[in-house]
Amino acid sequence: MFASRLPEVGSLLIEHVYLSFLSIIIAILVAVPLGIFLTRHKKAADIIIGITAALQTIPSLALLVFLVPFIGTGKPPAIIALTIYGLLPILRNTYLGIINVNSSTVEAGIGMGMTSRQVLWKIELPLALNVIMGGIRTAAVMVVGVATIAGLIGAGGLGDLIFRGLQTYNSGLILAGALPSALIAILFDLILKRFEQAAKPGVKRKKRSKSRKWTAIAIATVLMITGITVGIMKVVNSKHTIVITGKSFTEQEILVYMYKELIEDRTNLKVDKQSFISGSAAVFQGLKKGDYDISVEYTGTGLINYLKEDIPSTDPDDVYELVKKRFKEKYNIIWLDPIGFNNTYSLTIREEDAEKWKIKTISDLTEKAPELTLASEPEFLEREDGYLGLKKAYGIDFGKVQTMDSGIIYSAAKNHKADVIDAYTTDGRIPAFGLQVLEDDKQVFPPYNAVPIVRGEILSKHPELKEILNLLAGKINDKTMQKLNAEVDINRKTYKEVAHQFLVDEGLI
Repeated sequence: MFASRLPEVGSLLIEHVYLSFLSIIIAILVAVPLGIFLTRHKKAADIIIGITAALQTIPSLALLVFLVPFIGTGKPPAIIALTIYGLLPILRNTYLGIINVNSSTVEAGIGMGMTSRQVLWKIELPLALNVIMGGIRTAAVMVVGVATIAGLIGAGGLGDLIFRGLQTYNSGLILAGALPSALIAILFDLILKRFEQAAKPGVKRKKRSKSRKWTAIAIATVLMITGITVGIMKVVNSKHTIVITGKSFTEQEILVYMYKELIEDRTNLKVDKQSFISGSAAVFQGLKKGDYDISVEYTGTGLINYLKEDIPSTDPDDVYELVKKRFKEKYNIIWLDPIGFNNTYSLTIREEDAEKWKIKTISDLTEKAPELTLASEPEFLEREDGYLGLKKAYGIDFGKVQTMDSGIIYSAAKNHKADVIDAYTTDGRIPAFGLQVLEDDKQVFPPYNAVPIVRGEILSKHPELKEILNLLAGKINDKTMQKLNAEVDINRKTYKEVAHQFLVDEGLI
């Protein structure tokens, strides 16, 4: 597993180092001067350090999601969030390191005629440096760990592999992301430990000189890696013309790879794949802001979640035409031809339970629901076309509702950790895990026909994309998509491999 993905792991590792190192540098540039300022204005110290501590208590994912509507997706919000997480240890240690310098030593310097600036640079900072370095060391390890969440908003890094592994219940992918991340954290810690030892007062000159030699080598190595990283990213990004994105589940990733290969095979355009984004809202915000150019969206999601409109009818064509018209008018985002499958929500239970309880529809489930546990991904629970709509239409009320990542809810059902799960009807794990989709007899779930969407500005610049993106129109029905998903989720093939084989089989490349 790891060997076959070595090039991908290497690329994501470079991104991870870039995000972490840049965030730490920014945190140092902010926190150290601020810490020095607070030593001269002690009344403000408790307030400022308290605010910084409060910011660090915000869950990292919540902070990222909060930043997305204002800054967009990708690296900028990730760097801001990581910088915020690195501030507290550096700020606090800078402040405490300086104020705990022996007062008699400071007074001696003043007595020798030193100015306040000279006291700071010649006495306070040298004596506090090892404490400050301890804060930087703590911040660095913390930032490297938290940087894994950057993959959820398209910022890259090793978290991309981890979340894909969670989504597909693939421990190999999780380890391929987690182990290099842990190694980076250890490397950062060892390098900064050298700094801390070199800065410690009372270290013998010879020992300090040797320690400084190693820290200088370490600094040069990290700076060289960072410089190469930035250079590579600039070169790579300069070649990318089209940015294609997708949400964080198997089906979307397969389709992203299909469209990427089709575009690069039939044009001279370069495609930057920034996919596996967590949450529909983040993808939509990125499209509106111009961070992304192409995506695959679902008609029901477009109508209810983005346009905030009621379903005109249960006819898929009516919903598609309305969404297509409104998106062009409001956002200049063009909906092309439907791919051919309807990946709607469903409530799903084990086949053995459906037979035992004689349950075929959601209405049948309503009476039994208070005795059962529902496992669901977070987004489903807060959507009007999801759990909220079900409660209104059916009056359904489960005994217990558990939030889980969509990658593990199927295993929860299979292993009797949950009785009912929300599932996508094209998911290959439904038949593989012996699950049964219940009929939505009151038609709460709208049509979710998958459609490629593209920013109007990009389509104007590259009109040839319309024909290329429509090559999949009508090619993939519900059963075909379910089979493709199963190739990844059950048979452990890669997204790219499955996408490529389908295009070959269909004679599209």
